[in-house]
Amino acid sequence: MRVLILTGPDSESQRVVSRALQLAFTARGDTCLVVGALALLGLHPTLSQIRALEEALHSPRGFAFLSANGAFIREGKRKSAVYEVIARFAEQLRTFLHEGEFDAVLCLHRYTAEAVSYIRKTLAFSARCCYVSCDYACVPFLEETRLDHYFTAHESFTSAYTTRGISEKAILPAGIPLPADWFRDEEKADARALLNLPQHKPCYFIPYSENTIATVDALLGCIRNEDGRVCVVSPDGAPPRSPFIARYAGDIRIVVLAPEDLLSLYCAACDVMLTAPSGALSAAAAVCGKPLVHLPTDDPFEAQTAAYFSARGMSLTGKDEEACAALAVSLEKDISAKEAMREAQTKIRIPDAAQRVVRFLHEGRL
Repeated sequence: MRVLILTGPDSESQRVVSRALQLAFTARGDTCLVVGALALLGLHPTLSQIRALEEALHSPRGFAFLSANGAFIREGKRKSAVYEVIARFAEQLRTFLHEGEFDAVLCLHRYTAEAVSYIRKTLAFSARCCYVSCDYACVPFLEETRLDHYFTAHESFTSAYTTRGISEKAILPAGIPLPADWFRDEEKADARALLNLPQHKPCYFIPYSENTIATVDALLGCIRNEDGRVCVVSPDGAPPRSPFIARYAGDIRIVVLAPEDLLSLYCAACDVMLTAPSGALSAAAAVCGKPLVHLPTDDPFEAQTAAYFSARGMSLTGKDEEACAALAVSLEKDISAKEAMREAQTKIRIPDAAQRVVRFLHEGRL
């Protein structure tokens, strides 16, 4: 099977989900290609085209413009640039679909789902076209797409999708795909021994934050009188002269990780995870049964993920980094609260979501 995965704007969840699907398809012997939105502008796009695409990616009905026979191009120069970049994107994607001979096309973003739906009106190709949700949210305007299948994060979202006009037969609650190498069998004590972390001290894990420095500083302030550890993924990739590493050099409480480190081992070793409410990281916490605190976010879909988790007792969330840090320290000390959170997380736990998507496309069953 030849599979094309289309992503939208760069985001933590889409990077993780596309990688998880790519690994799952490859394990099945399939050929899988991941293409980002920017790549479909062609070689060496201009800065104005990149900015216009960024604007289009966040426009809820971008491809409806192309169906208006160019009428809105006369509405102003600024909108004209967006129109032109959408048209160029569609032309490149059309060529890709026509010549690629793909068996399946998976869209991880509303924009790419709209693009594929638009192209299907005039181009006949046999690939099954699917939308794969990367967050615990119901994305608006998906009802205007015409895809074969919609893989959602959980069955509790089915009614929200059908309310928007999507056929229930097309909705498949597969879960959020996660890479297989994110999960390890080590017990906490074994993981800490491997990582040289203290066995009987609180340990916090920060894999992703929109303001990593503010999150770390707030947490350090809360554990000022304790000998705990904060394991944090560097926001700049931890190069040799990383300003982030330099900021915390000499503080024994801080363990800075690079994105390529064994994050699953640190997750197993830590007591509480603090993260921006990425759908993938939230799903990983649920699969691992990891007590979770969601950090503040400006992303509306990630905010929906935080609301979904907190409403069901699967996470805590605060208005700012200081409040979240205080919640994390309090949660680490509350054994009953941690157990209740783990119990709640079992209700949405789907560890093999990527394999379920692949199996359905091969065998017609989740």
